[in-house]
Amino acid sequence: MNNFLVAAAQDGDVDLLYKLIQMQPYVLEHTDFMPFVDTPLHVAAAAGHASFCTELIRLKPSFSWKLNQCGLSPMHLALQKKHHRLVCRFVEINKDLVRIKGREGLTPLHLATQTGTIDLLPKFLSACPDSIEDVTVRSETSLHIAVKYNQFQALEVLVGWLQRNCQRHAQNRERRILNWRDEAGNTVLHLSVLKVFPQACAVKLLLESNIDINAKNFEDLTALDIVEINQTEAHSAEIRDMLVRRGALRGFSIATTTLVEELRAKITFNERIAISVTRLRKRISNDTRNALLVVAILFATNTYEAVRSPPGGVYQAEGSSNNKISTSFQHSEYAAMQEIAGKVVMKMQIFNWFWSFNTFSCYLSILMICFLMPRGRISVFVTFPLSIFSGCYVFSMLVISPSFRLNTATVVLPCVFTLFYGWGSYVYIRLAKKLKMYAHKQKDTFKFVGGNRW
Repeated sequence: MNNFLVAAAQDGDVDLLYKLIQMQPYVLEHTDFMPFVDTPLHVAAAAGHASFCTELIRLKPSFSWKLNQCGLSPMHLALQKKHHRLVCRFVEINKDLVRIKGREGLTPLHLATQTGTIDLLPKFLSACPDSIEDVTVRSETSLHIAVKYNQFQALEVLVGWLQRNCQRHAQNRERRILNWRDEAGNTVLHLSVLKVFPQACAVKLLLESNIDINAKNFEDLTALDIVEINQTEAHSAEIRDMLVRRGALRGFSIATTTLVEELRAKITFNERIAISVTRLRKRISNDTRNALLVVAILFATNTYEAVRSPPGGVYQAEGSSNNKISTSFQHSEYAAMQEIAGKVVMKMQIFNWFWSFNTFSCYLSILMICFLMPRGRISVFVTFPLSIFSGCYVFSMLVISPSFRLNTATVVLPCVFTLFYGWGSYVYIRLAKKLKMYAHKQKDTFKFVGGNRW
């Protein structure tokens, strides 16, 4: 690299930089041509010249992604030299620099966690939330690094961010990161109890999160197994008590089935139902789903409206006359009119057909709405008001129905539909998770979903 260019970078002299460009227009291109080199941006970043770095990135953005012969980017050097304002400038210029991979796959987030620079962690995670998923060549997340280097405050920041994150699929991300395994199959909890002087506070923090307390490493050891093996270590008894109170188990008491054994097993009737429903749901596009939801809601609304205003109307109640009812005949006639008030006028045989078609249409429409709803907690929120709507339909039908037999059927039928829906939901949810697990196991289990985290 040009000696004058190095001097300009060390002094942060922008004027000298442009003089060199005027003399040699390709002075920056010669450096950019080399795959691993200390660029002027590396030199300026190590010296902490924010203005010069900003100008150089504007002229040559590729310099910010270059690694030197030691496998470090300019942002890594700025972090090592504790030029934190310059690091924040890098993030402001390009937030994706938080995910730049250096030596051994260390990102700036990993490096800040390793050195305990907790002030930068929220800035990195706010600028680039996906950076929490990056792993090193040892398959270690930022949480592994925090435990490995005894950075408890950094671990608190990372776990706290995962628990407070409200982005889409945040809960899945929290569970995935907390239960991520390194190259030895150890989760963050395994590492916390593996240390020579285990941190009881770190274990307590992880137990209060969404971590799998009974996860096994590649030696088929759970966290409780590791504590039992290292009972002579400090805090072992305290950690063991915390694990047992949270329901931790020994590895030999947890039955595990391999994917090969599960795939070789015969498909059960419940599994066939779950597979059929899952395949049918996946064949329906979003546009088709929305159109079918509109149709199902329209059917449910019309069936309820038909109960409120049945064909032919209902008998009306007559108010008592101001004149005194003189005879017993008039009194009995008045009582009979009050008894049939609100009942349908149509003949019983016709009402039987009306009740059958309308009731089955209503409940099939509700089941169709439940089937088309997206999976997750949102479906639970929708199911609750639908059940209340079904109750309103039942009470409305009880008011207009003149038959005790049909009233009994009106009450029993939604109970049967509820039991059927509950059984179907239980079977589908339980086995759908299993089918999803098959899909994930068939992929490379050392990669995150949606992007290269290595």
